[in-house]
Amino acid sequence: MTTPGDTLGMISEAATDDSRRDVLDLLTAVAPGTAPDTVPMTELDELYAPVVLRYHDPETGRLLGAALSCRAQIAVGGALQLMAGKRLPRELDFGPVLDRHSQLQRLAVLPEARGQGIGGLLLTDLSRRLRDRGVRVWFGRVAVDQQTEPLRGFLARHGFTVLEDGAPLPMLLGRHWRTAESESTAFHFYRRLAPAED
Repeated sequence: MTTPGDTLGMISEAATDDSRRDVLDLLTAVAPGTAPDTVPMTELDELYAPVVLRYHDPETGRLLGAALSCRAQIAVGGALQLMAGKRLPRELDFGPVLDRHSQLQRLAVLPEARGQGIGGLLLTDLSRRLRDRGVRVWFGRVAVDQQTEPLRGFLARHGFTVLEDGAPLPMLLGRHWRTAESESTAFHFYRRLAPAED
């Protein structure tokens, strides 16, 4: 198992379309049903504000894990409506909280590399980067077709509040957050991020 001091240089941000396609390939290898537009390409960065991280094996350079967190679809949809000049009721106006939230969309580690702490390292790095960007609420969902029980423990160990099966997210940042595909959601999770200390 690697130690935090050994991880320098193993985690990097996927900041180009080519590196994001590599992340998409890894996600597809781990979860074959992954949609081709799961990882936003750089032309959509202003809209989705993604953080796409990669973990490479320190000896071989092989991509072993990846994580993606970005603005929630409901917030992006609201922002697009506002940009089109539409007025929205307060509960659908995510403009004031657009940069204060992020949704963990994907976290994947190749099966042969699991159990080495790679997923935890990716979450820790994501948390730091999101906090530095001013994100105060980080949330997500686990689908029913995933290994729900191990994921419950994993997320709880990394500081997330894990909700009961089928429970919606609580009001966060004064908004109700609905995630896509609620019928395929096993459970939601969230974490409040404190401002970075100087």
